[in-house]
Amino acid sequence: MKKCAVGRTRFTITCLKTFASRIAVGDCRDGLLFYSYNESLRKLELVYSDPAQRLVGDVALLNCEAAVVSDRRGSISVLSCSRLEVSESPQKNLAVNCSFYMGETAMSIQKATFRYRLPVDDETDPVLESSYNCIVASTLLGSVFVMIPLTSDEHQLLQDVQERLSGHPLTAPVLGNDHAEFRRRGIPSGVPPILDGDRLVQFLELTGEQQQAVLTHALPGKGPHRPVSVFEVLRTLERVHYALN
Repeated sequence: MKKCAVGRTRFTITCLKTFASRIAVGDCRDGLLFYSYNESLRKLELVYSDPAQRLVGDVALLNCEAAVVSDRRGSISVLSCSRLEVSESPQKNLAVNCSFYMGETAMSIQKATFRYRLPVDDETDPVLESSYNCIVASTLLGSVFVMIPLTSDEHQLLQDVQERLSGHPLTAPVLGNDHAEFRRRGIPSGVPPILDGDRLVQFLELTGEQQQAVLTHALPGKGPHRPVSVFEVLRTLERVHYALN
């Protein structure tokens, strides 16, 4: 073993992960830091850093430009390079793509790929599908979270369904708590939310008549939603269900 380069953070390092030439370092205050190793100069360079202070629990690199990071407050976020010019300062130039407040500290995060068979109909053999860049996280309290990527259209559709489930009397929180406010706790405004699978699965437990009532429910204080069919929602949730099972 030979020492090639040395880099120092301002605070105690809590985790470290690598992907190709990218080195992701999490510390107890500055959050997530992206380093690159310059082999010709034998130098470790800080190229990107976290836009917020966070005590990092763990990190997983999806690729050289994106990472999933958890903090000790119970949140998990996806951060990526904002594609600034090389001459730009690396200070606070990672972009927060989406976040989710779990209420538990994720101490271990792993990237995963799931392969699953998606039924087409009763007469056709299931189609083998793959879901890449999935995340499996385990928490300090013993929970396991699985997160899978969605297309922008799927996310918009299921976000509409999630809002209607949270506001409809059949599926709203029993104590009247604001579900959206809870899941966005400590998350900057304007950051897209990671969808809550526990909330969405309630849609599958309803009868057809109740599902239609939820989708046509008008939320107070908000403009009219685009019309959504029960079949479209069920088809999307079915793909998510088979990917997770």
